[in-house]
Amino acid sequence: MQPLPPSSRETLLRLLGYFKPYWRIFAAGILAMVLLAASEAGIPALLKPLLDGTFVERDPFYLKWAPLALITLFLVRGLAQLASSAAFAAISTRLMHRLREEMFERLLSLPTAFFERTVSGNVISRFTYDVSQISHAGVQVFNALIKDSLTVIGLLAYVFWLDWQLSLFTFVLLPTAALIAKYVGRRQRRLSRELQDSFGDMTHVLEETTRGQKVIKIHGGQDYERRRFDRIAKAIRHQQFKLAVASTIGVPIVEFVGAVIMAAVIWIGTGRAAEDQLTVGGFVAFFTALGLLFSPVKRLIKLTDPLQRGLAAAESVFALLDELPEVDRGTRSLPEARGALRFERVRFRYPGADRDALGPLDLEIAPDSFTALVGASGSGKSTFVSLIPRLHEVSDGRILLDGIDIRELGLPALRRHIAFVDQQVILFNDSIANNIAYGTAADSERIRQAAKDAGALDFIEALPQGFDTPIGENGVKLSGGQRQRLAIARALITDARILILDEATSALDTESERLVQQGLERLREG
Repeated sequence: MQPLPPSSRETLLRLLGYFKPYWRIFAAGILAMVLLAASEAGIPALLKPLLDGTFVERDPFYLKWAPLALITLFLVRGLAQLASSAAFAAISTRLMHRLREEMFERLLSLPTAFFERTVSGNVISRFTYDVSQISHAGVQVFNALIKDSLTVIGLLAYVFWLDWQLSLFTFVLLPTAALIAKYVGRRQRRLSRELQDSFGDMTHVLEETTRGQKVIKIHGGQDYERRRFDRIAKAIRHQQFKLAVASTIGVPIVEFVGAVIMAAVIWIGTGRAAEDQLTVGGFVAFFTALGLLFSPVKRLIKLTDPLQRGLAAAESVFALLDELPEVDRGTRSLPEARGALRFERVRFRYPGADRDALGPLDLEIAPDSFTALVGASGSGKSTFVSLIPRLHEVSDGRILLDGIDIRELGLPALRRHIAFVDQQVILFNDSIANNIAYGTAADSERIRQAAKDAGALDFIEALPQGFDTPIGENGVKLSGGQRQRLAIARALITDARILILDEATSALDTESERLVQQGLERLREG
């Protein structure tokens, strides 16, 4: 195997750290690998006494026990193979589970800025494609690396014990294999990174096509989407083809070098056998061991493909795990809030921008009051309201809640007093009741009251399953107005002192909007 550059070595060492909790399973797998490698070397070792003792010397001991030894050897091989495969499969599945849990936990804590700059398809691809690549590499690489390395060591030791002079030919094979692995590995690493990015792009296109299928149909965007998908699919095909060629290019070279070595061994070995320097059984055993040596060497060369894919995938996964979570240095709590907000010289600027998107702003909002922000599209209304729950951090100035700087409050302590309905409604593929009660332990009575206050009760009760009706992905089975009313009900059920509606009634008809306003008035009155 090729020496790994420092970055790859660090990635590999970090990945190996995930194996520590499973060291017992790992040790059992290694033990099974040792037995498997020993049985590989045992095949030619059994041939020498079998041929010399039965066919040449006609020794009755060998005639009786050689067949039993052969059966026992292959029985041990089969059991060792099964045990090692089961051990590494157990580690691999546990590794995938742990990585995905850690990634999801980090995803839940990432700031809004991360999701604004990151394509969602690339994030999804890390959970599906990249983690699977790490698992595949974990099983295939460790399995083959340990088994085949031990096999090579065992076979080399045996051929050197049989005839050290003939064994010197192996010093031609092994350096050739190492040079091939070094060259191929560099190319495969680069192609693996490109392939990961392409799969992320494909996931993104598929997600947009699925979500925007109505727009595509109405605006005749099929040809455009077809071209966009075809471009990415072709890129993936080319990258996979190059990876496939790179992973197999070293095998015929090793086979050719091996054929030359085998020919030389036949030519020199037959002469040594004729001079009684090597028995027939010894020559056949040596030739068999040398032949068995080529297969693990070829497999070790081909390991550069899954290894580089796995390392590239691990880099991508660790990049997500290393993303900084939301800044939360607040230590104060606020069990009860009145809802008084004050903005003092508040400014906000997006990262990398050359001017402020908002501010300087001074504003005071009294408890139990309605405050409307009016302005042109793009004037910063949504940015303004996102500062209150700290979805974005102010660049300058401060925001006070009941006289306390919101940065002094822990994020959970702050957000428990805030309910938010975005202009882009987000619903979950669950029942109506679970969507309304999301994040709370509300009972059915509270769910029903929240639906009534949001003007959603009538249409919910008209459905065959009522509150138990599944609404599909992002509420696809509901109208725009119905989706918006469910989002409002979800906000109302929290009984938060601060309710933020970012154009939340834009899709409602006049009657529904009137019902929502009446519900808000009841909440304000207590």
